Amino acid sequence: MKNWSAEIEEDDGVDDAGTIRYDGMNTEAERSVYPIVNIKIDRQQFSIFEIKRRYDRGAICLDPDFQRNYVWKTKQKSELIESVIMGIPLPLIYLAETMQGTLVIVDGRQRLTTFFDYMDNKFALKGLNILTELNGYRFVDLEDDKEMRRFASVIEDFQLILQIIKYPTPDRVRFDIFDRVNRGGTPLNNQEMRNALYQGRSTRLLNRLAEREEFRAATGYSISPVHMKDKYIILRAIGFYFWRNRQLLKKNGEKVRYRSDIEEFLGKTMEQLNRMSVEGLRELEELFCEVMDMAYHIRGEDAFRIPTDSGRRRPVSMTLFESLFYFFALLAEGEEEIEPEEIQTAIDEMLEDSVFLTALTYNVDSKIHVDERFQMVTDKYEELIGW
Repeated sequence: MKNWSAEIEEDDGVDDAGTIRYDGMNTEAERSVYPIVNIKIDRQQFSIFEIKRRYDRGAICLDPDFQRNYVWKTKQKSELIESVIMGIPLPLIYLAETMQGTLVIVDGRQRLTTFFDYMDNKFALKGLNILTELNGYRFVDLEDDKEMRRFASVIEDFQLILQIIKYPTPDRVRFDIFDRVNRGGTPLNNQEMRNALYQGRSTRLLNRLAEREEFRAATGYSISPVHMKDKYIILRAIGFYFWRNRQLLKKNGEKVRYRSDIEEFLGKTMEQLNRMSVEGLRELEELFCEVMDMAYHIRGEDAFRIPTDSGRRRPVSMTLFESLFYFFALLAEGEEEIEPEEIQTAIDEMLEDSVFLTALTYNVDSKIHVDERFQMVTDKYEELIGW
C-alpha cells in the first residue's frame, strides 16, 4: 500500500483529464457566468474582538481541509501580534459565505488563527525585537498587568478589513476568486475549494467513502488522497448517478439539468447531500460499497482503468469510474440475476467501442460526451437484462 507524502505528485493514481485543477474561465459557456451581476463581494470592517466573538459562536470556519498545510511558528505569530500593537496595517482577509450563512476562510487563516489562539492564551509572545518588554506575555498576562493592560485593548480594538464573497455567487466565480487571492500561497484545486464551501454531511460522507476498504481495493490502493482526488471522483460518480436517476434536485425541488457546467453541477450535488437524511446517506453508502465490491470481484483492482494495446497499466480513469459506477448501481438495484461473465463481456464491449472511448477521454465534461457515455451504459444494461 502506498504511503502518500504531503508533496504534490504527478502520478496520483487518477486520470482526471485535468478537470480537478483550476485553470480559469476558458470557454464562452464558462465566461457567461461572469457578468458583474453575478459577483457579490461585500467589504466589511470589524475589530479582532468582534471577529473572535463570531468565531466562538460558530459563524466563521477557519479549518477547512484544504487549508491544512503550513502552520506558523510561535515567533511568526508573536511578530504578527507585535505588528498589531504597533498599528501596522495588515492585508485584506477574504471569506466566502456558504448557503447556511457561515463564513469560510479563503485567505488569512493564519492571521485569524493567531489572533484567536493568542486571545485564548494558547501561546506566549517570544522573539520580539522591537517590543522586547512583551516577550513571555500571554494575553491574560497583559490583562492582569496594570501597566500592560492597554496592549490587550489595542489588540482587541484593532480593525481588520474583510472581503466577503456572498452566496449565491456562482461556484466558477468563487473558484476564480479563490485562485486569485491564493496565488501567493499553496495552489488549490476545485475539490479542495468545494470541500470548504459545502462542509457538512456531504464532506463527512466523502471522507467515509474515500476511506472504505471496498473503494480502495477496487481502485488498487492507487489513488492519492493528496488534494482530494479520491473524494473528487467519488463525488462525480454520485452526482451523475443522481442525475441519471432524475434524483438530483435544487433546493426548490426542481430537477438539475446538466449543461456542461461541471462546477455548478457538483456544487448542487454537495448541497443535496447536505440536505439528505441520515438514513438516506446510510443507504447511499451501502450502495456505494456494494458497487465497489461488485466491481472488484468482477474486474479486480483494474476495474476502472482503460485497457491499452501495449498492456501498460494506466491510472484509474475518472470517467470510467463514474460510468461503471452507474452501470454496477443499475445491476445492484435491479431484480435480474446476471452472471459475472456476462457483465465482464458487456464492459469489454463498451471499452472496444470508439464512441464510448472518445466520450471517456476527450472533452469529458461536455454535455454531448457525458450524454453519450451514460446512454451507452444504460443501453448495455438494458441489453443485458433483455429489454
